[in-house]
Amino acid sequence: MTEKQILKSIKALAAGECANYHGGFCAETDRRCHLINPKYDSIRDGMIDCDYFLECVLPANWELSDLVSYALWYDEAEDDDLPSNMKRCEVCKALFVPANARQKYCKGCAAKVNRDQTRERMYLQRRNV
Repeated sequence: MTEKQILKSIKALAAGECANYHGGFCAETDRRCHLINPKYDSIRDGMIDCDYFLECVLPANWELSDLVSYALWYDEAEDDDLPSNMKRCEVCKALFVPANARQKYCKGCAAKVNRDQTRERMYLQRRNV
């Protein structure tokens, strides 16, 4: 999952599971939900700004919790320290949880690689006929 996809999943989780989230507003602060801080570029820098969400809501989704924890505590270059249930996509280098042991690409890249391989195979078949 890319960081953009992680953030989209976080927003969806907050909208569905957070007790303080009501129509885009936070019941604790009576202001717009401050879950994502646009001043920061990445999760590692502090983009997730709501402590209540991190401590109480995020653990409800184990896969997303693992991805956020990894983004917060580990550097992208440390492939040796990847959790056992995660892999890095060979195309975009994003972290993802594979469906099986042979999976090499995240969902988004897998569709693109499959399209490209099919296109190449069809091209070669037309050339040889």
